[in-house]
Amino acid sequence: MTVAALGAVAVFFLVLNYVAGVSRQVGQMTTAYMFTKAVPELMPITGDDIELVKMPEHWLPSAAIQSFDTSRGLVATENIPKGAMLQQGMVGPPPELQPGQREIAIMINAETGVAGKIHPGDLVDIYATFSTQTSTQTETQARVIVANARVLAIGALQQVDSPANSGGGGQFQQDEVVPVTFALSTQDSLKVTYAESFATKVRLALIAPGTRSSADPGGDVLRQAQIFGPAPRPKAG
Repeated sequence: MTVAALGAVAVFFLVLNYVAGVSRQVGQMTTAYMFTKAVPELMPITGDDIELVKMPEHWLPSAAIQSFDTSRGLVATENIPKGAMLQQGMVGPPPELQPGQREIAIMINAETGVAGKIHPGDLVDIYATFSTQTSTQTETQARVIVANARVLAIGALQQVDSPANSGGGGQFQQDEVVPVTFALSTQDSLKVTYAESFATKVRLALIAPGTRSSADPGGDVLRQAQIFGPAPRPKAG
């Protein structure tokens, strides 16, 4: 019994010594981000693409990123394989313009169209409301004219004269508008330009960070404009 007890104590100290040795070799634990799937170049990095993992601090690459906000709209600067550690140089801001895109700025009502919630790099859906005069009545229709439009810049607040909502008689009121610059295809640029000129209202709908809108623009506003003609009440924002 004495020999067995001494053996158990010896094994305990051997295990304790082994664990201490491994702990000294491994060192302090820390956290880092690992890619859960491959991300192609220029695609946004979302919360579904990375996960937080624990690993020994001395195994962590010196360029590893340990604090990352997926809402910043950063994109992959290279093709990133699944299982790679998130490191400096792998992500960056999206390019200002991609091949085939155009930079276009329109005036948006500051209160109803932007409301201080939209910033450069955000994706938005662009809504427009059109009024069509028939022989008996005025028909109003709202639609998404461009989905997932990327905001490049938001300018300074400006005061403009616009037709008053009521009263008629050529009365005008002061509206606060801001110029918002987008990166759009040529066709979408034409749709937005038409909407700014002839829509009664143009509004922006912010898309949640890290996601894309599933909205369907639902018809070509330019083709319908050729058929029905422009709306009778031009308005800037």
